[in-house]
Order: sequence, then C-alpha cells, then structure tokens
Amino acid sequence: MPALAPFPGAGFFHKGQRSPVIAAMGKRLVAEGCGKYRTGPGPEWTEVDQQSYAAWQRKLGFEGAEANGIPGKTSWERLRVPAATRPTPQGARVASPVPGHGVTTPYRKKGPHWSLGYHTGADYAAPERKPCVAVRSGSIVRSGQDTSFGKFLVLRTGGFDFWYCHLSERTVTEGSVRAGQKIGRVGSTGNATGPHLHFEKRPAGGGFGTDVKPVW
Repeated sequence: MPALAPFPGAGFFHKGQRSPVIAAMGKRLVAEGCGKYRTGPGPEWTEVDQQSYAAWQRKLGFEGAEANGIPGKTSWERLRVPAATRPTPQGARVASPVPGHGVTTPYRKKGPHWSLGYHTGADYAAPERKPCVAVRSGSIVRSGQDTSFGKFLVLRTGGFDFWYCHLSERTVTEGSVRAGQKIGRVGSTGNATGPHLHFEKRPAGGGFGTDVKPVW
C-alpha cells in the first residue's frame, strides 16, 4: 500500500472537507486495525474518520487532547509508511512488559491455588493503570475477557504468543505494534487478588497448559 501524502496541516481536517487524501488516510487506518467504518472510508471528513484516527493516536500511546482524532504531524508521519515497510531496529526489545517493574511471582512457582499446580506465567505487581508495553515488535492477534484472565491481549512475535492478562484497559486491540509501544494498563480484572500483569508465553496458537518460560 503506497504511503500517504505529506501532512496537510490539522486545519485541513474539518466537517465537509473532501479530498482523496482523506480516503487514503481511511484505508491506512483500516490496514492498521483502527478503522471504525461500516461501509468503508470515503473522501469526505466525517465523525467516523475522527473516531478512527483517535483510535490510531491511542495505538501510538497518545492520551487526552493528543488523542482527539484530529491528525497531527507526528501521528501522520507514522501512518504514512505502511507497517510492513517500517524499519525495525535491530535487536529491538524492552526490559519489562511493565516499565520500571520486575517479576514479583516467578514462572513455575508451585502452589495448590493454581489450576495446574504451578504458575503458568510471571507476575509483575504494579499500581493500577500502569502502562504495559509490547516486549517485541509483532501483532496483536487476540483481545478478549474471561473469568480467569480478565481483560487480556495476545502479542504474537517470533513464533510465540505473549499473553497480557488482568488488564484494566486494552489500548490496542489488533494490528501491528512496535517494541516498547503501550498496549494496555495494569489492572485486577478476572481472578486476581490485586493489580498486576500476568505475563505468559506460549507457542503461537497454543492453548492453556502449553506455557514456556516467558523470556523474549
């Protein structure tokens, strides 16, 4: 998919404005998993375009007034280049899925309160709503909620799935992400006694019980 035109300025995006640039933007947002369109993007700026662009801004980690759905130069330049052609820094990785916080309950710790008799991931205790980030560049392939893991996301990269569980918020629910990008926030949803991230690694597509040591 070709890159977008250079940033036309925030004032370009207003109700009633028509341009092929807006249609091209909508197609890029759909490709990034941020399109909220029911019938596909068109050349006229609408509220749906603004909602879709706001989703893209949140995907990049913007918040508040910076995620109002009106394109800015920084987010536009990120959208211009398709994900498949963006350069990936060699060895890109982060130190922790919850920046600034380490493991508080290790992988494979034994205990009768775990259904398999051991801890299937590593826990990172942290205050509610602390950011959780992608440990490596990849794609969010699943987003859901259940009684055990609460709100969760699954990051697929390098042939493995990394599960982010008990989240209070999922800021990215699908599409490509880069190492270090915020994808959610620490919470205590599901079967949790307090705010923490349960971080689990499985072979791609693997079910519960196929866990391996959560390194990346």
